[in-house]
Order: sequence, then structure tokens, then C-alpha cells
Amino acid sequence: MAATPQGTRQYFEKLKAKGISARANPLGSTELLVSRVGFGGYRVHEFEPDHRDALKQALLSGCNLIDTSSNYTDGSSERLVGHVTHELFESGELKREEVVIVTKVGYVQGENMKEAKARVQRGAAYPEMVEFQPDCWHNISPEFIEAQITKSLERLRMNSIDVLLLHNPEYFLKSAGSRDIYYSRIEKAFRHLESERSKGRIKFYGVSSNTIPETESRSDFTSLSKLLDIANQVGKPSHFAVVQFPFNLFEPGGALIKNNKQETAFELAAKAKLGILANRPFNSLARGRLTRLTSFPKHDEVEVKGGLHVTLGRAIELEKTAPGFPKTPPGLQWAHVLREKIGDLDDLLAWREALYQQIFPSIRQALSRLPADRQAWASDYQATMQELLKLVTWDLENLADQKSKMLDEQINALVPEFQASATPSQTLSQKMLRLYQAFPQVSSVLVGMRTPAYVKDALAADAPLTQAKATDLLTRFQRHRS
Repeated sequence: MAATPQGTRQYFEKLKAKGISARANPLGSTELLVSRVGFGGYRVHEFEPDHRDALKQALLSGCNLIDTSSNYTDGSSERLVGHVTHELFESGELKREEVVIVTKVGYVQGENMKEAKARVQRGAAYPEMVEFQPDCWHNISPEFIEAQITKSLERLRMNSIDVLLLHNPEYFLKSAGSRDIYYSRIEKAFRHLESERSKGRIKFYGVSSNTIPETESRSDFTSLSKLLDIANQVGKPSHFAVVQFPFNLFEPGGALIKNNKQETAFELAAKAKLGILANRPFNSLARGRLTRLTSFPKHDEVEVKGGLHVTLGRAIELEKTAPGFPKTPPGLQWAHVLREKIGDLDDLLAWREALYQQIFPSIRQALSRLPADRQAWASDYQATMQELLKLVTWDLENLADQKSKMLDEQINALVPEFQASATPSQTLSQKMLRLYQAFPQVSSVLVGMRTPAYVKDALAADAPLTQAKATDLLTRFQRHRS
């Protein structure tokens, strides 16, 4: 089973019958209809109740596209998608053919890294491995893709993936690889993906690359024009149908930079009938700096600071009584680590990534190995650390909220339309969605919706600006920054 044109149309018809207004776009030439806001699975985790609730609410409220990857939270993101969708399919609240599942392959991290290194040791290494960093390799060889699709299908609890994307293949170029070999590797990957399509394991494929909307002079630039040429050589008709890349206020290249024979990525994709998935809508990486384009929950600063101090002290004392202290596993030493680092924390996004990629997994692993007679201690430690990590997150959210308010004021000064909105209390993220959705070439904007509140915020954005106003806004904002 997979998403179908009829199923996706039915999804939006059912919502309309329930009085739920949800905008839909065609996903390029696939004939599938997708929600204008997609559920981004970058930092979601199967063990987080909020993430489970958020995904369920999104699917039942107007979001029928889920974007994940084999490496997101070391496979846990895909497992979350599998758990939640399976429950909804079983209950009859949703049908498989109504939901578009997008996942990616390429990164070698976490469990994939352990397996890759084990294969090297036994003389069965994956070919064409790009050893970019000690803890991050990359691979798009047919052998690796085939193995990864098998694992993704198992985690997703599905027998077919609607869209499989090569995930940032430009890592090869970042490692000083030549362009000829780069595109040769992509061609081999495309040929293999056509064979996966014939087996029914995927329906469509494409590329997710941060450098598609960049200038041609970049050493790691990925040419959309070249990708289309390769696709036309590989299959007639080709099932290369979707591209994904960053698009936000600070990174508007997809709409403004003419990097494909005097056409923008938006223009060329539209001409080729490719679906565009816009990522990083609220996390801009421009000029080496991360800027958050969203509003944040506000927490009582006095309570957060006071609770943080007390809970950190309690967690440190608990760690001192851990079995084998001070030679305990890293997963039982996080309070001590935070005591030394907490004054330097100022990046909410980096903190959340560390939470789900490092801290939570290592704590769970360490607690699972404790003897039965220490389970009472383990329960106390787990509860204390959950409270501590929550308070650290709240403290960073307060800091991020202060920064976003300053940015919101700047944008309001540039865009009178936002101040004259029918919903004056719209959040910064809602304003950004009105901007991005103004471009008809964008099939869906991928939003990280890790809580039900985030889902409600994203799906409640006002109608988009006109494309002319949106283009003018982006142009004026770039001029204002320069």
C-alpha cells in the first residue's frame, strides 16, 4: 500500500466534510495532493509523548505529508511515524493511501555508523563511502541505499515509501570530490532507485540538498539542471519527482538566485513539474549564524531559574550515589556535565539536537543496564533528570523568545501587510508561513511540529501573501541586511 491520487483527494474531502479547512497542493507530477504544511520529523522521537500526540493531531487536522529520514534521531523518527500511522490505520481514522511518506537516505551516523565500521572490520565495507567526519560518514551507493530502504520500511511498518530522497549528497563535494564523479554517483543512485520503483518498494524519488538554491560558484553547488539531465537519461519516464531544499527569509535563493541557465530553482522545478519541499522554514543558517524565525513559549523566569538551581543540585547528589561512581557510564553523569556547561548554553536548536541525539539515548541505555536492586534509584534519577532537562529547555526558550521578538519588530517595520492582518496576534512563524506559501512552486513547507501547540500554530496561519508581495518582501529584506 502507498499514497494514491484518489486517496489524497479523499483525505481533503473528508476534512472539508468535517468543517476543517485545509489547503492542498499538487506534489509535482505525482498526481498526489499534499498539505501546504508538512510534518517535519527532524527532531521527533518515539519515546516522547508530545511528539506522538503532535503527529497524530497533525494527521487528523489537515497535514497529510510526513517528512523524515533514516538518520533522524538515529531511526527513532521513522519508528514514531510507523507507530502513530499504524495506530490510525488500524483504528480506521486514516487510510494508508491518504498519507504521503517522505524519507531519505545518505547519512551514516549512530547505529548505521556502528554497522558500517563492523563491515569494514570483516572486509565487507560499503563501496564509495565518504568519511566526512569521525562521527558522520555519507553514502549513496546502490548497496547502501538498498539496505537503508529495507531498514526504513521496517521502522515505518510499511511495504512502500512514497518518496525516497538522496539526503545531502553534496557531502561528496564537501570532501573535495570532483563534480564529474559526484554526478556519476548520483546517476548510479538514480538507476538503482528506478529498480526499487519497479520492485514496488518506493513510488518516486528525488534529492534533498542544501545547495540546490545556492550560487553556482559554490564548491558544493548541486545543479538542478544537471539532476534533471541525469533523470532523463536514466528513465523514460523518469520517476525523479521531488526536490527538497532550504527556503526562508534569510535563505531565499530558491526564489531569487538564477543559478540554472538564468532560471531560479523555483522556475526550473515548475517547468519540469517537480514537487518542491521547503525545509528549514524557521531555522535560517546564513552567514555562519543560526537565526530562529519563530515565536517561543514564555515561562516564568524566576520559577525556571530557581527550579533549575534546585533540580541540578538534586541530580548531582543522585549521580554521586550511582553504582560505581565516579566511574559510571556517561549516561549517568549528565548533571555533572551540565553543571560545567550550563552557563555557555545559548542555542535552543543545538540543545534540542543534543537532547535527542545524545542525552536521552545515553540515559536510557545506562538505566537499562542497572541491576534489579537499583531500580528504585533508577526511577528517581530518571524523573529528576526529566525535570532538569525540561527546565534547561524552558530557560533556553525564554532566551530565544527575547531574540525572536526583536526580529518580529524588524519584520513588521518592513511589511505593513503583517501589521494590518485580520489576525493581529499572529505569531512570527505564522507570518513566515504566509510568506513561503505565497510561492505556488512550493508543494509543502516542512515544519518541525513537536508539540500539539506547534501543530495548532502552523495550521492556523492566515492566507498567503500574493507572490508579488512575497518576492518584494524577500528582495527588500536582503537589501536591508546588506
